[in-house]
Amino acid sequence: MSTTLVKRKHNVLLVAITRLGDMLQMSPTIVGIKQENPAARVTIVIEKQFSSICSGIPGIDEVIELDLGFVCRELHREGDGVIEAYSYLEKMVDELRNKNFDYCLNMSNSAYTALLIKMLGVEDNRGWLSDEEGYRIMADPWAMLFAAFVYHSNRDYNSLNLVDIFRCSAEVTKHPLGLQYKVSEESRAFTDDFISRFPFVDGAPLICVQAGASQKKRQWSTSYFAAVSRYLVEELGANVIYTGAPAEAEIIDAILAEYPHPRVVSAVGKTNFDQLAGILERASLLVTGDTGPMHLSVAVGTPVVALFLASALCFETGPYSAGNIVVQPQISCNPCNPNYPCSRPDCHEQVTPALVGELVKQRLQTPLGQESTISVPPQLANPSEVMVYRSDFDSEGFLEFIPLNGKIRRNGQVPGFYEAAQASYRDLWKEEFAQVPQKVALSSSDSGESSLIHPGLKGVDEISSSLDRALGVLAELRAVVLDPRGMPSRLGELDAEVQRIDGEIEEISLVYPMLGALVRIWVMEKENLRGEDALAVVDDSIALYRQLLRRCARFSELFRYYYAEYVDEKHAGAEAEGLVQLHFARGV
Repeated sequence: MSTTLVKRKHNVLLVAITRLGDMLQMSPTIVGIKQENPAARVTIVIEKQFSSICSGIPGIDEVIELDLGFVCRELHREGDGVIEAYSYLEKMVDELRNKNFDYCLNMSNSAYTALLIKMLGVEDNRGWLSDEEGYRIMADPWAMLFAAFVYHSNRDYNSLNLVDIFRCSAEVTKHPLGLQYKVSEESRAFTDDFISRFPFVDGAPLICVQAGASQKKRQWSTSYFAAVSRYLVEELGANVIYTGAPAEAEIIDAILAEYPHPRVVSAVGKTNFDQLAGILERASLLVTGDTGPMHLSVAVGTPVVALFLASALCFETGPYSAGNIVVQPQISCNPCNPNYPCSRPDCHEQVTPALVGELVKQRLQTPLGQESTISVPPQLANPSEVMVYRSDFDSEGFLEFIPLNGKIRRNGQVPGFYEAAQASYRDLWKEEFAQVPQKVALSSSDSGESSLIHPGLKGVDEISSSLDRALGVLAELRAVVLDPRGMPSRLGELDAEVQRIDGEIEEISLVYPMLGALVRIWVMEKENLRGEDALAVVDDSIALYRQLLRRCARFSELFRYYYAEYVDEKHAGAEAEGLVQLHFARGV
């Protein structure tokens, strides 16, 4: 990855007050820190209810539990409860401060963890923290990148997995190519006993199925799961175990009622976390949505066939290991906003039991490392309705999802458009933030194509023009700041003009969504500007405007190159020109 000399880490604090799946996604970062700094001590601060997972993640030296449930209960009873909550948190802060950490990565983007990090006074901080006035800021570009692509309209253009963003935020370059979790011998014995209770066929593949999901709109039909169960048993001769939390029992009961079979059984509510890991470790495959068990499965070395429905997007949170199969619907609203319900999740209909069954069969029959030979029948996976990917790692160790059934066809864009935009951003951020050497040389990046078939590039020109005007205003503003006789009223006028141009740039990025991430990160970088020295603030602002200019130029070069590579020539003529007009009419 980067050849830049990274400061050694000695006493490391990782703040991960989060969900179980997110904690597993941190494991390559934790193990990577240990690989690069063998003598380092790694301490995790985690919410108490999730702390049990840490026993299976290698590289952790100490776990400090934060009991947020206690704090909430005490605050709710008011009176002395407020004092008890304050005393608990004060003791926690003192305990952490006395450990003299020299490096801290806050992987939680909450305001209270940012404030906690600020109170600890650690010299080298990454991720999210607080400024002197208590406002949350992002301490490194990878945190900004995460925030920029979570911003809903930018999600289509990102191909960097959350795990890689975590580890790059911690400056980890040497890392395991997969999530990490070690199952205890007790849980392996539990698995032996559990499986022995059922009339399973010896030597048959054991397939686990995680039918529950974190949101109803991400819940695939119970009838579809029942149809998959039938296929697994009657066509593949498999033994099937349904997994899940106790709250998901009703879902599994409905599936088993529709397809009752002695070799289709439920482990729902019958395992703790480590015991579930033991069952998944024994399995040949897991069929799942984007869930915590999906991450646990790949962490114990079991591949998955994963369905990314509704708000789930495989590029963000897909299974972090090689050899997995992922299904991503291509309905225009997928991925949808995770904060809103959906009364008509049509994306579910685009993933059929027949497709899932076929992918399970091919994954079982294909040796690991040979997933590129998997062939997806077009009648089961039309790329205008659903994309099928296999997971792998690129030459720099970043996870990638490689299509098995063609190119993305959605929102009226020509096939290959989204792949070109994703590849352009992927290279841009790796070059700038991780110092990865350029793969696309400047001299070879101009494809010679007309900008007419690159609608987003017109937006690059418009943003660049606005930036040039803003730099001219900032140069005059700097001169007024330096002039002892400078008029305060003129400073206000120039500042207002800069803000007007800023709004103009943001509006351009809304007209050309492909450019949204470029502008969003720039906005966050401006928000991070601090200081009382007016000249220093102006100079820092000028540097940010010039930086966005450079990014726009490099993105334009990369996009021209990848557009020529990914888009078929037949789409580069009259058909593409007609699509461009459609894009502009839609504000794309």
